[in-house]
Amino acid sequence: MRERLRSFTADESGAAAIEMAGVGTLLIIGLMNAAEIGRYAYQAQNVNHAAQAGAEAALVACDIDHTPATQNCSGLQSAVTAAIQGTALGRTVQLNGGLTEGYYCRTNGGGLGLAGPVSNPPDDCSGVANAAGGADPALYLSLTVQYIWQPLFSGLTLARTFNPYITRSAWMRMK
Repeated sequence: MRERLRSFTADESGAAAIEMAGVGTLLIIGLMNAAEIGRYAYQAQNVNHAAQAGAEAALVACDIDHTPATQNCSGLQSAVTAAIQGTALGRTVQLNGGLTEGYYCRTNGGGLGLAGPVSNPPDDCSGVANAAGGADPALYLSLTVQYIWQPLFSGLTLARTFNPYITRSAWMRMK
């Protein structure tokens, strides 16, 4: 019996297969993580594209004579929804909240500062902190879209740590 046990422990014929199984498992897990991260980035880019498509559809559907669009453009909501869901994600991407409009001024930092609501258009940008010199208030529409992402390999990859709600916003100058 001892002789058989000694010959079994001295045999190295299956060592390469065992090592390959260990290394192969690590390589496959790494590959699955790379695929999941790439897929998440791709879906996030599609959500961004859907938000931009919705903002552009608002501008196309509601010309300057129908601004503020949220009050004077009857086809706004349907045009934005059709554009958002006309992207690669289809009906899985949804408008998150409503469409919002307001008068904004450019700031010295290159951002936008709220100058006033649609119901009370401001005459100038004096009420906006750090407003860029010579800037006039402009009407902007904003929207936010959301997609619920589901990983392919949720139990085996880092994907379980990702936020499943991919949310992106877009702005469009209406006037």
